[in-house]
Amino acid sequence: MVMRVTEPMARPKAMTQRTFAGLGLALALVLALPTLGSAEPPGVAKKVGTERIVVTPPTQAPAAATPTAPTPPPTAPAPAAAAGGQSPSAAAAKAPSGPPPEVHKGEEGLPPAVAKMRRRLLDAAYSGDLQRLKVAMQVNEMPPVVSVNEVADPIEHLKAQSGDGQGLEILAILTDVLEASWARINVGTPQEMYVWPSFVALPLDRLDPAQTVEIYKILTSSDLEEMKSVGRYTFYNVGIGPDGTWHWFKPAD
Repeated sequence: MVMRVTEPMARPKAMTQRTFAGLGLALALVLALPTLGSAEPPGVAKKVGTERIVVTPPTQAPAAATPTAPTPPPTAPAPAAAAGGQSPSAAAAKAPSGPPPEVHKGEEGLPPAVAKMRRRLLDAAYSGDLQRLKVAMQVNEMPPVVSVNEVADPIEHLKAQSGDGQGLEILAILTDVLEASWARINVGTPQEMYVWPSFVALPLDRLDPAQTVEIYKILTSSDLEEMKSVGRYTFYNVGIGPDGTWHWFKPAD
């Protein structure tokens, strides 16, 4: 018995090409699956992703401050002219300036009319009788000034200012003032005056020892230091004009 041996059939070339083509197509489909899965349905517009960018506007620099002109210091009022309505007592009470005036004691150098009025005032003060002082006031056409304010009755005002209520303390002050040295101020002007004590016209911070002893007869040391801080004598003083008119007896303005 003869057996027929069948040889295996050769693989057609075309089949092999189709097989590789199929495999290639399958591989392509596998690779394309993510893209196909995310594809938008037909007819729907594809949305384009956008990123919102917030732009912060630049900070505006503060406007430069307009420079403010400095406020000018207040202007001090001009002092009134001595001859322009200023009272003689106000002119004498101003802080002394310029060279100090001549200083004298007693009656030496006084015009006779001035010396007479001084003696009349001293006699009245030493008597302790205010009525005698009132007589000396009546010698003037106008009563002397006895206060920085206007008063109705000069004698009653002096009583009220006296510590004892009777005017005796004021009379004692008047004797101390008139016994002190005196000075002639505002020479050659309508405000020319003979004033007691001379410290009204002197710089208190330049008193010599003898003058300091003299002023202590009128003031205490604490009073003097306080007046130095003010810059002038501010206690009672007397002013008599060259014609003998008694102008004032009062604290300095």
